[in-house]
Amino acid sequence: MQKLLCLRAWYTHLGKRQSHFKKLKCRSDVCTFCHKYDKVFLPSLRTLLSQSESKMIAHQPDYWKAIQVYWNSLELQGKTDPDDQCSLQYVRAAIKYMRRMLAARAALPVPDVAGALGARLDFHKDEADAMAALAKANVILECCEHHFSGVKRQHGFREDKVDNLEHHCVDIQLDFMENMTTPLGTEEAQDWFWATARQSITTLGFYAHYWLNGVEHRQYFHFISDILNHDSTFAVQAFGDLLLRLGLSDQHTVLHVFADCGPHFRRNDGQFGLQRRWAVDYARDHVISDVSDMKGALEAGAMMTMSLDPPPAGPSYHIVVFTPAAKPKFVDKLDNSKTDLQIEYTYCLRIQRHPVHMYVAVIKDFVYSDRSTDEQKGVSIGNVVMKRQPAKEESWRVSYRKTEPEKDTLNVGVLQRRLDHQKHAKLANLASRADPEIVKLARDQRREAKRKAKYLRTYADYGMLRTQLQHD
Repeated sequence: MQKLLCLRAWYTHLGKRQSHFKKLKCRSDVCTFCHKYDKVFLPSLRTLLSQSESKMIAHQPDYWKAIQVYWNSLELQGKTDPDDQCSLQYVRAAIKYMRRMLAARAALPVPDVAGALGARLDFHKDEADAMAALAKANVILECCEHHFSGVKRQHGFREDKVDNLEHHCVDIQLDFMENMTTPLGTEEAQDWFWATARQSITTLGFYAHYWLNGVEHRQYFHFISDILNHDSTFAVQAFGDLLLRLGLSDQHTVLHVFADCGPHFRRNDGQFGLQRRWAVDYARDHVISDVSDMKGALEAGAMMTMSLDPPPAGPSYHIVVFTPAAKPKFVDKLDNSKTDLQIEYTYCLRIQRHPVHMYVAVIKDFVYSDRSTDEQKGVSIGNVVMKRQPAKEESWRVSYRKTEPEKDTLNVGVLQRRLDHQKHAKLANLASRADPEIVKLARDQRREAKRKAKYLRTYADYGMLRTQLQHD
């Protein structure tokens, strides 16, 4: 059975035998809020605006004339939101305009004509219903605008560290890559089944940016291992090995550690995209069957990439076959019960050497969502207390994939909570979904997600073709 089924047939088999298994579509790697905003909320908002305009025009043909003249004048001055009439700016203006029109009409006497009173009441009712619907959309737009504002603040903080790193600072970004599977190779050599007969390889990617001896270093490290679990014990051991490889000195007093927590914050995707490309290019002429073959494939790809943009002007790439130590019986954990640290909100930890050596370091927490802190300065988490506890069983990372259409609505509750807690940190100008910075971030995410999906679909199609040829 293993040699008869291709990937697509295997998914069909799993769907019948394992009801909990669902295939994930490529958009799972993009921001949930922006994706729902684009695919669910914006179409409904366009429909709502169109219906509201039609109802008002049916009662009064020139109802929207004044606001259209006002909006066109703002467009000529370049003062309109990039989202145009689907923006928070326009919806606010439309609600305010409709209230004025309603108040002005209510002050006028009803004409002494048969049916005039009923027509006036119908007009008022349709106008009130339209304003109520637009008011609900206005609440959602305010929440989404705050999300875009938070994305810009967080992205700006990260880019500042990339472009203007001080000499005493070390900037490290880390992320796990979804497991790659072997064997890979020429089509004649791939007589393998996609599931149990394949071996998974875990990759933990690091981006290290620092100054050493007056030279700026930008290095990417690919820690590859033949384990499946993406647990903290493996990450901690690899992180310690990385710090030893960097050769830092006492002059480095500040360490920024970034993770992929938060929307639009998957900094290592480009690194992992290169890794996939290296592996695929190498597999055209060679067979990759284990970790050592994968190391050779990635080193060959890294050498080719660095020849195009040599270090130190360009980044350097290092491939490390990492075997973690035996699982300890006890592990040291950070006790955050007496602090304000909530790791699910944290996208960066700033660790600074304490002037008094007995206190080791001062740790500051940077968050992306609904915690009342200053993203530019962070907040101290207080006294760091370590406690020793028995090591738990290894956790295995499982992805469940789904193909259903977009039925779930935008999670406004989460965005509203963030808005209530973060009003002090709003940008001076409204942040729009159509802002060039937000558009670029979302476009890059979709491109990476589609590239990953295309990579998987290619091998699925090859498997189907082989099966058909065998039957023929």
